[in-house]
Amino acid sequence: MRFRIILITVLIISGGCVQFTPSYMTASSYEKALLLYNEGRVVDAREKAMELKKGEPQYKAAQELLSRIDRLASRLAEKHAGVAEEYEKAGLYSTAAREYRTALKFTPANQSIRKRLEAAEEGRPYPQKEEEPVKSKVVISPEALALEHYQKGVVFFEAKQYGKAIDEFNMVLKLVPSYKDTDRFLSISKQERDEIVSIRLKKGIEYFQKEDLELAIKEWDIVLELDPTNKIAIDYKARAEAIMEKMKEIKEKGR
Repeated sequence: MRFRIILITVLIISGGCVQFTPSYMTASSYEKALLLYNEGRVVDAREKAMELKKGEPQYKAAQELLSRIDRLASRLAEKHAGVAEEYEKAGLYSTAAREYRTALKFTPANQSIRKRLEAAEEGRPYPQKEEEPVKSKVVISPEALALEHYQKGVVFFEAKQYGKAIDEFNMVLKLVPSYKDTDRFLSISKQERDEIVSIRLKKGIEYFQKEDLELAIKEWDIVLELDPTNKIAIDYKARAEAIMEKMKEIKEKGR
């Protein structure tokens, strides 16, 4: 059993970039979808997972993955739409439109976001419902929005949620460059995040080398929560999940 795990690991690691590895090129649609998902390519992963038809061996696993993808896509769409609305309130319609387009990539059928995009592209605020109070139509200044994000960032910073703090401080600087001591908070947040990422990443690799794949994946999930684009964590997690899937297939065939 240990030899099989080592053999599979060598085959996956020797391939380099996930998209061009022999394991990816020869993988099933589900395995490709899983690798794409762990690379952060949510839309591509969804398309690949949908290629599996009912009755195929990995159909159930693909449906479970699609559920995960849909949940993530919904959260990402909501996040981008929320950012877009704040830009819209500040009168930054072209920037708002860009965020709405990104949101639609994750949830193409969302008509509410599509209508807001149309309004933003025309350079006008999205019409509010008649029953909503008039004050909701007041345009909020960039400075007021910056203050709101700054205060949220400080709260996250003090709670040591550095990934969320970084997002808030970056938003502050997009709205108002050089706002208060945002640069200092952002710099410290990144340093603290990078230190945690480094520790968790190494710990995950140690678990991986000991073949404790579930614990390794948990460590890399923490890394990706702080740094979603961390290529090392994405790659290692994809390898670990591919190995676990292979071992599951081997186990099922041995029954």
